[in-house]
Amino acid sequence: MNIHIIGAGSLGLLYAGKLAASGCRVTLWCRSEEQADKLRASGITIEDMGQHQVVDAHTFSICSWSSFSESGGAADADYLFLMMKQQGIEEMATEMLALFGQDHRRLLCFQNGTGHLERLQGLLPMWTIYAAITTEGAKRTSSVSVLHAGQGTTTIGKMKPAGSPFDAFSQEDHEIELVKQLNRAGFEAFLSNEMEEMIYRKLLMNAVINPLTALWRIPNGELLSSPERVRLMRQLYNEGIAVYDAGGIPYGSGLWEWIVSVCQSTSGNTSSMLKDVMDGRTTEVAWINGSIVRLGQKYGVSVPTHELITQLIEGMNT
Repeated sequence: MNIHIIGAGSLGLLYAGKLAASGCRVTLWCRSEEQADKLRASGITIEDMGQHQVVDAHTFSICSWSSFSESGGAADADYLFLMMKQQGIEEMATEMLALFGQDHRRLLCFQNGTGHLERLQGLLPMWTIYAAITTEGAKRTSSVSVLHAGQGTTTIGKMKPAGSPFDAFSQEDHEIELVKQLNRAGFEAFLSNEMEEMIYRKLLMNAVINPLTALWRIPNGELLSSPERVRLMRQLYNEGIAVYDAGGIPYGSGLWEWIVSVCQSTSGNTSSMLKDVMDGRTTEVAWINGSIVRLGQKYGVSVPTHELITQLIEGMNT
């Protein structure tokens, strides 16, 4: 199977390295030529459970975004993995992917938040768009190395061409083969017909955990260390649930308990939003808590805590 991975951040390096090491044909697309040169020189180093695995640069292809159009837009790919944050999609989609919007590609989108799947469908009408939800823990430690901070799952679901609902019926042979390839690479991967529920569960989990860790500059587990912190977590959670109930949005059972368990199981982890704040990068708060705010406006539900949190984090963006 031939997989092109767009974005060489923490998840991009992890998936590219493990897939290439398993024998999959991989092309990794980097934003900068500088990172591409470093990867060509040294490959990808994956640290996992104290062990270091070096994936030789000769086992996968490395390109910079500037050559995407010249390459024919990854026309030979069985799948493209879009592994950049929400704030990078607009540039990538409008300047690069949309040039090939009338061709056919299969695109897996690994982003947090909501809205991007529908936006990409509008820009890429002939493409098959998939949502991918992963709980793999990954932390980029340099431009060529990544720490695998925790084993998780990768769940994939296909959107119908007409809009946001997911295809609840057919699973094609190439989709089954993709899941097998991911499992051979060491990922626990699944196809799902319940992606909408999973997307909104993860959205609220991120909306509760990420901004508070970013504001207080603490790892995930310390959110549970005081009643005051847990009280604010519950405020964010309760507002989100009120929006979901008003809009008939599915979220399953035990969501609060799951959020608490994520804090516990990733207790030492630095959230992606805290990492962005520490590195002076724009955060994804507009697509996480901002999504809850927009849904609240749509369904007539007040979400003052999410509104305040969004403003506070956006005030930290540089």
